[in-house]
Amino acid sequence: MSNKISSKSICERNNISMSENYKEYCMKFSNEELKKNMVEYLIKNSWDEKMIRFLSEDGDEIEIDSSKEIGTIVFDGNDENLFINFYGIHTSIFAYNVEMMFIDEDSKGTYTSSDVYNNVVYEGNLREMSHEEMLRMFSEIILCFIDAETVTMTQSSVPENKYKKYNYYEPHEFLVEVKNGHTIEKRNIYENITIQY
Repeated sequence: MSNKISSKSICERNNISMSENYKEYCMKFSNEELKKNMVEYLIKNSWDEKMIRFLSEDGDEIEIDSSKEIGTIVFDGNDENLFINFYGIHTSIFAYNVEMMFIDEDSKGTYTSSDVYNNVVYEGNLREMSHEEMLRMFSEIILCFIDAETVTMTQSSVPENKYKKYNYYEPHEFLVEVKNGHTIEKRNIYENITIQY
């Protein structure tokens, strides 16, 4: 089973406007947005609420309704093999030994090959998406890692001019393979990232 998921299809499915006008980094999410558009969505889709932990930007354990800004959400309790970090300039999903980076394209020109080395880098246009759309996409990606035992990544070259080139690194296509013991294999595609699980 294969799903191609783009910002447009998420938008159409959820009847959301395509664009927000970002004056700063496009991934400055409030705690309320994270609760409503990520945590509640994951729980509705069978994620165990008891396994979700929230950390401040300083790494302190906090509640979701805290006045402190959430910097990290951990999805597997104390194991910490699956979590998401919010930096504003980019968001990273860590699944076992694989980091998936979603970088504000207005800042991509400052990232070097060493910044993204051995990481999965999303090449879709985040600035065309609302916060709700971004958080829904991140949530759908996280759901691919339910019951994950191992996660591996393969990187391949892309045809010339398929994605915008930035100053210091080349875009690639990525296959993320999740071993989870499920009998039915699924495949989701997020622009240049394919997740097989």
